[in-house]
Amino acid sequence: MHVSYLSQHLANRGHKILPLCRPGSPLYADFQKRGFQPHDLSLGGYFHPRALLKLAKLLLKEQPEVIHAHYSRDLWTLVPALSHPGVPQIPLVLTKHIGTQKPKRDLLHRYLYRRVDYLIAISEVIRRNLLATHPVSAGKVGVIHHGVDLQEFSPERFEADAVRAELGVSAAHLVFGIVGRLQISKGYLEFLEMARRLRSRLPHARFVLIGGPSRGEEEEARLILDRIAAAGLQEVTICLGFRQDVARLLAALDVFVFPSHAEAFGLVLIEAMAMGKAVISSNCDGVLDIVKPGQTGLLVPPKDVEALTQAALQLAEDAPLRRRLGAAAERHAAESFSLPKMLAATEAVYHQLAGETASMTADAGAAICYS
Repeated sequence: MHVSYLSQHLANRGHKILPLCRPGSPLYADFQKRGFQPHDLSLGGYFHPRALLKLAKLLLKEQPEVIHAHYSRDLWTLVPALSHPGVPQIPLVLTKHIGTQKPKRDLLHRYLYRRVDYLIAISEVIRRNLLATHPVSAGKVGVIHHGVDLQEFSPERFEADAVRAELGVSAAHLVFGIVGRLQISKGYLEFLEMARRLRSRLPHARFVLIGGPSRGEEEEARLILDRIAAAGLQEVTICLGFRQDVARLLAALDVFVFPSHAEAFGLVLIEAMAMGKAVISSNCDGVLDIVKPGQTGLLVPPKDVEALTQAALQLAEDAPLRRRLGAAAERHAAESFSLPKMLAATEAVYHQLAGETASMTADAGAAICYS
């Protein structure tokens, strides 16, 4: 979870973090697991008078130096709370994680976004979407990519052969893998169709699926898993479900496949690159910020199974290319998508808004977060 992950690392850099989120939510639990005591406050949805008053009292008490929101719907309560009598003029940052097709330039949205001091887009495609659909100027919007902890996602941490042995594969097998929620939009059906087409040509290939369904998506996940039997892939697929040890499992792969239909960014793609894996990805949306075609990975059109299969064959038949792309991907992830780079860019926004002389101790980063 990016919000709690960001908060933890900012706290490690000496900032005091004040999380706000809905009790009982996965984000609330993740904050607690990371050692935070989040404030119980649900702003989900639209205007909530009681939440407004509670939030205004909290802001008066804590006097944060920066507020960082991660859900635009919370502006409906947050912005009025910031206008409450006595509440100081606190800089407000909003990170946009997804785009929208619906224009938001009406009078009410103009009022809300006028109060936002800076907007962070997680990719260039989200930045362009923001400027096209929201009442904001280009000078108030910047791109800060998510960063990967290169100490966690380091190929040197793991013995790949040992992990492969646990999965029942040997050095003689060629292992393709996919990681993500079990959703059709993540490209699982294309991945399985690729596996079906490759099976006769690459009898030594194995296909690893890492991920489970989100709440309410169990039927969609069942459809994906049923396709394995329907395609006769039971003997060559390994379904691991949701796992916490993704970095370790990535060590077992030869090729990472990211066939999503659409992505605002693609953090798991960077994680695979940081692990030195040759990657094949859809050339969609935020992925274009990540992969340099033919240099740090191979790109194919979304939903194009034939192109996906041909890219997989190309890597299967060219071990030097796999190694070259994997090494270049690892360097690119370290240079462009490291955790310190993300944190430094985020801190720079806070300091610019709060002032270089501000102590930044009361609240300096993801300080107000929402579920």
